[in-house]
Amino acid sequence: MTGESGELDRLAIVLVEPETPGNVGFTARVMANFGVSDLRIVGTDPRGEEEAQIYSVNALGVLESARIFDTLGSALGDIHASWAATARIGGNHSVTRAVVPLPELPDPLSLDGRVALVFGRESSGLTNEEISVCDLAFSIPVSERYTSLNLSHAVAVTLYHMFVRYSDVEDFSRSSARPANRREKEQAKIFFDEVVDMIPFRDFRRPLVKQVFANLLGRSYLTGREVTTLIGAVRKIRDSLREWENHSA
Repeated sequence: MTGESGELDRLAIVLVEPETPGNVGFTARVMANFGVSDLRIVGTDPRGEEEAQIYSVNALGVLESARIFDTLGSALGDIHASWAATARIGGNHSVTRAVVPLPELPDPLSLDGRVALVFGRESSGLTNEEISVCDLAFSIPVSERYTSLNLSHAVAVTLYHMFVRYSDVEDFSRSSARPANRREKEQAKIFFDEVVDMIPFRDFRRPLVKQVFANLLGRSYLTGREVTTLIGAVRKIRDSLREWENHSA
């Protein structure tokens, strides 16, 4: 079942004893970016801290509506499923640290009820006991050189992944620009090929240059406006070369 908004409105973000009010503000902001409003904090109340309010920017409502709990268990009281984020991954024989990579997490919108994403302290993360309270633990793939993510960054990466993969929003670009069509790209290629034929390349190189340009057009996302501008520029180069040839004749 998906939420009424078709986004991630049935997710809850649980922060366990966050140590920096600014990170709480940033977390509220990124939650708003992805349509999540249920923020729960275990520990002291940071909502009145100036740093938290400043960094939440236009998501102050998410921050101010956050609920404060004494324990993780109480924060998860009405939660259907809870997934704990951790950077410390156990080996093959570890039970407490057996984790699921973020890309392999199930669709949270396919579950009935609310799903909580639980994040730990900036300095030490979640304890084994706290992870055991949750249904599973997950990790965010990062470089082995430095495996610890900033708290608000970890929330952002997780919500971005879920938003792109599972939300019902169809147009992530939020852009009304029309993409270039095949005919426009072909016209740009025709003008470019004419320019290449007018430049003193060695004969064996001409097809290579034309193919490279065709490859670039094929791989690129161009708007109609961009390809029209490109066509105009290449045509102007072609006309200038023709004029130069006529004067040189």
